[in-house]
Amino acid sequence: MDQTYEELRGRVVVVTGAAQGIGAATARKLGAVGMHVIVNDIEAGLGAEVAGSVVAQGGVAQFILADMEQHSGIERLISETFKLYGRVDCVVHCAYWSVAKDVVALSETEWDKGIAIMLKAAFLLGKYAFPHMVAVGGGGMVNISSVHGFGAVPHYPVYGAAKAGLLNLTRQMAVDGGPHRIRVNAICPGYIQTRPLPAGKPSPELMHLYPLRRPGQPEEIANAALFLLSAQASFITGHALVVDGGLTAMLQDGSTAGWSDGKGAFGAQY
Repeated sequence: MDQTYEELRGRVVVVTGAAQGIGAATARKLGAVGMHVIVNDIEAGLGAEVAGSVVAQGGVAQFILADMEQHSGIERLISETFKLYGRVDCVVHCAYWSVAKDVVALSETEWDKGIAIMLKAAFLLGKYAFPHMVAVGGGGMVNISSVHGFGAVPHYPVYGAAKAGLLNLTRQMAVDGGPHRIRVNAICPGYIQTRPLPAGKPSPELMHLYPLRRPGQPEEIANAALFLLSAQASFITGHALVVDGGLTAMLQDGSTAGWSDGKGAFGAQY
């Protein structure tokens, strides 16, 4: 067990959207440092497998089925967590839903669904979890936003709007929660490889947009979430931590203007 995060041992954390990808990696990472993990998802089979994997590595975990689109599901998720462990210390909101359509093609139902799962759910999770955090002297929340919160790509209006809204909701929750020792931060991932790709690796054209020339891995976002919940980040709140392999650091018109061949200003290979 990693002694670096000893203060998190026995703390109770709810991880939404934890059946796969970033959520699953986060649940496993937090379980590995001794946190009691509530694995939440609408995929019961996969969610139970993730909870089982935490237990198999010596951790404590339970799966709770709850739909982040439903107010009643979120309220029940927090209340069942409290019934199981008698406390709620942390929340990591990873659940998301989106569809590739522009505003003309996107239906109002699809808009409402995406906003509910990605943005409204964060509000409701805080609404029901924060009183429990206050009762134990403080807590932490991490919202998984995206680099899409800073800029747009074609055909993702609901994803971009929800992730951008999540950034300012994070700041607002941090401002209101701070006096109660509740820290709230966001993580903005770039391209994260959550499943095997048909060609085995992303296209060179995509990877030239990233200075590190590779996709991120779910475990790298989980590492960031662990840091933000830990005492090592005790004076960090209301922050959006960008974990994107340098995507937002580089002007994209420069990525195809002679720099993508791997040669620097002095003609040196790197």
